Amino acid sequence: MAAEELSARIRELQSKLEESEARAATAESKLALLKNRASKPQASPAMLYDREQVGFTYRNESIQPLRAVELSAEESNEVVETPLIAGGEVIGDIKITPSNQQPWTAEEARLTNNVAQRVALQIQNLRLLAATERARTEAQAATRQFTHESWEGFLDGIRNSERIGYKYDQAAVEPYAESKPAEHDIQETVNVLDEHIGNLYVKADPSQPLNEDDRRMVSAIAQRVAQQVENLRLLADASRARADAEEATRRLSRESWQAYTQRSNSALGYIYDTVQVKPLTDNTPLGNVNFIQPLTVRGEAIGRIAMADAQVTPEGEELTAQIAARVSEQLERLRLTEEIEKRAAELATVAAVSSTASTTLNPDELLQQVVDLTKERFNLYHAHIYLADESWNTLLLAAGAGDVGHQMATSGHAIQMDHKSSIVARAARERASIVSNDVRTEKDYLPHPLLPDTRSEMAVPMIVGDKVLGVLDVQADVTNRFTDEDVNVKTTLATQVAIALQNARLYAEQSATLAQLRELDRLKSSFLANMSHELRTPLNSILGFSDVILEELDGPLTPNMTNDLKLIQKNGQHLLHLINDVLDMAKIESGKLNLIIEKFNLHDIIEEVTSITSPLASEKDLALFIEPDSDREVFISADRTRLRQVLINLVNNAMKFTETGKISIRAVCEKANVLIAVKDTGIGIPPTHLEDVFQEFTQVDSTTTRKVGGTGLGLPISRRLIQMHGGRLWAESAGVDGEGATFYIFMPIEANVEESEPVTKAK
Repeated sequence: MAAEELSARIRELQSKLEESEARAATAESKLALLKNRASKPQASPAMLYDREQVGFTYRNESIQPLRAVELSAEESNEVVETPLIAGGEVIGDIKITPSNQQPWTAEEARLTNNVAQRVALQIQNLRLLAATERARTEAQAATRQFTHESWEGFLDGIRNSERIGYKYDQAAVEPYAESKPAEHDIQETVNVLDEHIGNLYVKADPSQPLNEDDRRMVSAIAQRVAQQVENLRLLADASRARADAEEATRRLSRESWQAYTQRSNSALGYIYDTVQVKPLTDNTPLGNVNFIQPLTVRGEAIGRIAMADAQVTPEGEELTAQIAARVSEQLERLRLTEEIEKRAAELATVAAVSSTASTTLNPDELLQQVVDLTKERFNLYHAHIYLADESWNTLLLAAGAGDVGHQMATSGHAIQMDHKSSIVARAARERASIVSNDVRTEKDYLPHPLLPDTRSEMAVPMIVGDKVLGVLDVQADVTNRFTDEDVNVKTTLATQVAIALQNARLYAEQSATLAQLRELDRLKSSFLANMSHELRTPLNSILGFSDVILEELDGPLTPNMTNDLKLIQKNGQHLLHLINDVLDMAKIESGKLNLIIEKFNLHDIIEEVTSITSPLASEKDLALFIEPDSDREVFISADRTRLRQVLINLVNNAMKFTETGKISIRAVCEKANVLIAVKDTGIGIPPTHLEDVFQEFTQVDSTTTRKVGGTGLGLPISRRLIQMHGGRLWAESAGVDGEGATFYIFMPIEANVEESEPVTKAK
């Protein structure tokens, strides 16, 4: 049986594994843990050596693939399974069918666990070794591919894909065009990084045949040749790269000096006639020029030193060459310094213009300051800004520098967006900067009679988001004035101006809107105050006469008449309360509400409030009381009437939204402040609407079927009155029916009335 043979082998290893009992115990604990996990799905499949599962079975003294042998049902029920663990993951298992004659012991189980550990470790090592081999093979293949492509490109660049060969016949080295010699004794390959790049053929002298030493020497020569050829190829690649870099540097120097000479306003040549140095012009007489020394910068000629009617010795030529080198170096340094200073000045100008633009909120003043600063700081002939009017499809001149710009803007100068001859219109249409460094060569150039000296012009669109707000147009009185760097600088400037213009427009719109809202608010407050006063006067008369009639001063009343009059009186009182709320809010918003500050006992006010609101609480069968732990000896300085109004509003609001339960009032002194809480057990307020209840004319339940009426002014008025005392009013609630809400008043004992509020001290 396979189990018996395996047991015999395990017993042979027993003596070697006795010293690892501790590790065996650890493995046993891991085995127990894995058995517990056996019935659970694994988070991720184990990593296998091959793509497919691999297994082998040992039976009848032979090893066969596992798929070729199937375990019988009886055997599968008696299999002892030991997992193979590598890196904390199960990568396989060992299954053993014990012998029927010999039982499986615990000692054999421990030894099997140790063997499984060794097997798993070896499998993991083999897998990692295979992965390393695959990575090395891929790296070598990539290296060979790179070498092959490099050599293919090298050969293509030299001979148009033709092979290169040479022949040595003991007399001379000559080109060899054939692919290989017809006859040869030795052939050695020339390899670079395992890439075959050529062959070395040797034909021996018939009188001196080649031996093994000769063959080894030829092989060594082939290796040296391969190394040297690769070095030469790399050197050629480096030389080409260096030549390309030098050519790019020379081109950059040439273009830079060409641009410099084109925009330079000073003399580009000088003559020294042993008396003085003066500018060289076309009319300056020159003698017989017999010596010229070029001025070069990075291999590019930028000028020359010429001598007329002079005898130059070799020493003089050498000295002149040194002088030319120093002069060239100094000229390049001066040019670069001038460029840096120019760019620094331009960036400083952009910063200055942007700073001015960001601090000016009037659009007209903003644009005028921008064009004036741009013309002055950039030393331009003219600068102006056009604004886009999409409704009329035109570009209207909004601001121009100097008197000329003012005249053009005053006259209403404008350009049609679709004007084909206008650089400004093209910049707006194409949403890109347009440069003309010589407008006289433009066939369709659109001149202006007030700007006759324009020679160069650049138009830059002012874009915010996806909208073209206008065009910044700058002009110079010299040709070739604007470079790519100028385009970048002016584009940055135009972007800053566009953003500042957008902000100024928004600010102007907001200011106008705010003024309109303030005026509307003033008119509303005035209307409410006047309307409330006009409504309250006749309403007081109605309530007064209803009281007279109810007292039967004009005669007896029937029961129905009495009920009707009481209903009129009740609704009249409600209407009067609403009118008073509207009037109070109007007074608060207009700043005409006076506070009368006096010192009193807070507990007395709370008792007054409970006494006034108790009848309504009794009607709804609600318990209204003052908390036993409420401070009863707190004296505060405040407006007695307004504080009582606030507490009545809070208690009435609590009773509106409480059907059953209780309403409690509690006051606690905290150092120089007092905290008043009005708590109910009503429907509560959703946490997201705790601030909404303090908005004017707002109710949480705004549907037409709401159970509780009101204008929604009680709580906003209460908050404003508490704020006028220097305090705060807020609500807390979980929004759960039955838990209700709690309104808190936190105010100083000595009212901290705002200076803007009218205050009267009670005597």
